[in-house]
Amino acid sequence: MSTKDNDKYIFCEIIEELSFADIDKAAIDYARYDLIDTLGVSLAGATSPGIDEIITLHKAWEGKPESSVWGRKCKLPAPSAAMVNGTMAHALDFDDTLDFAGNIHIGASVIPAVLAMADRVGGVSGKDLLTGIAAGMEVSSRLAEIAKDDIGWHRTGAFGIFGATVAACKIMGMEAPIIREALGIALSQASGTRQCILDGALTKRLQAGFAASNAVTSAIYAEAGLTGAQDPFWGKYGFFEMYQGGKYDRSKDLSRLGEKFLITELSFKPYPCGRPTHKFVLAAIRAYEEMVFRNLALGQISKISVQCSKQVHERHMHNSNPDRVPENQIEAQFHVGFLIASALVNGKFGLSELENIGQEAALSLMDVIEWDPVGSNYSGDIVGVLCVEYSSGDNIEIDISESSVAQSPSTVGKLVADKFESCIQYAVGTPGLKISEQLLEVMFSIEDMQNSTELTTKLLEIN
Repeated sequence: MSTKDNDKYIFCEIIEELSFADIDKAAIDYARYDLIDTLGVSLAGATSPGIDEIITLHKAWEGKPESSVWGRKCKLPAPSAAMVNGTMAHALDFDDTLDFAGNIHIGASVIPAVLAMADRVGGVSGKDLLTGIAAGMEVSSRLAEIAKDDIGWHRTGAFGIFGATVAACKIMGMEAPIIREALGIALSQASGTRQCILDGALTKRLQAGFAASNAVTSAIYAEAGLTGAQDPFWGKYGFFEMYQGGKYDRSKDLSRLGEKFLITELSFKPYPCGRPTHKFVLAAIRAYEEMVFRNLALGQISKISVQCSKQVHERHMHNSNPDRVPENQIEAQFHVGFLIASALVNGKFGLSELENIGQEAALSLMDVIEWDPVGSNYSGDIVGVLCVEYSSGDNIEIDISESSVAQSPSTVGKLVADKFESCIQYAVGTPGLKISEQLLEVMFSIEDMQNSTELTTKLLEIN
């Protein structure tokens, strides 16, 4: 390794030395929010398709019961627990996103890896837990930012493994050279493309689990003395050259990690669907509100047109084929027509609406939805218009804009807490309110916690 190459990996030393006191309050808050958000959506997704099968398989393979499986009253070896929990975290596509960096979901790999490893080592302090989360999230965020061109990887898996590996290493108290080895080992396991989204396959959620599980494995292997590629990111056959085909921002690296935290720009989803579809859902909800205000009837809708640029249409047309009704939740989460119809019928789009993909009123409304792409782009922030026409001659027009779903740091804490409560109630019913209050109290003061097993024990018992 040249001196220049070593400088690029000085971030491993930064990670080794990083302490809770080094991280600014905003970044700590976002690490906490991500913990809360990820646990909430994981518990809501604990009985989603594919989860029972994975648990059954990993139980059959046996192994040391060292790490908690959230909401399922069982323990598995740390890599297995991370696999199950990571899959649950992404099962509903309701987890965090970094909107400007390929919509990577960071928490779905980092949080399961951190908590599985923390259980494996007998628990860590709340401050150390948040430090590991912040470090891992930041590495995933920075890598996604550097890879400016999106060429089809499911970044949640292919990029997320590296942040999750850093987080696991931090929990284990590893020194910089071993962290670098672990990242090299992770390179050999980094995987996940978006083909599963196009095909509506369960591997979309599995890829988050793979990233979390393989991250834990990478850290354990490195601790055991196994070695990995020494230039995993910028080498001739490293991540950016091989996985990105050299299409990345060469002016950026990780050498100034921790000076300013990118994780404070994370978004937390208000709707359980693909983040790029949120603007359509919100436009439909606003159209519903206008319809109610003007005393118009749902049954009078004669036509719904999604007027947008050709670029926006091309991004969504495969998943939103008007001639194809979603056959499962994965297809529904990316089908703009279904999402608009469901939001117009129900005035909202949450977990119950996602569960009811066969709702007759929504499916009937899909028949009158048309895409209307135009040659020129809309100006500024506006990417299109949702136009609802009624047989009475009335019309409703709602702008579709990117900024409409932007989040303010001053309101994120309440959004995350409210969403957590709704997820727990969805998961366990009426008792969920008391459970969520107890867990939120723990997590909003988690830096005072002496041992993280206090949290994972509570998660183990939820059912």
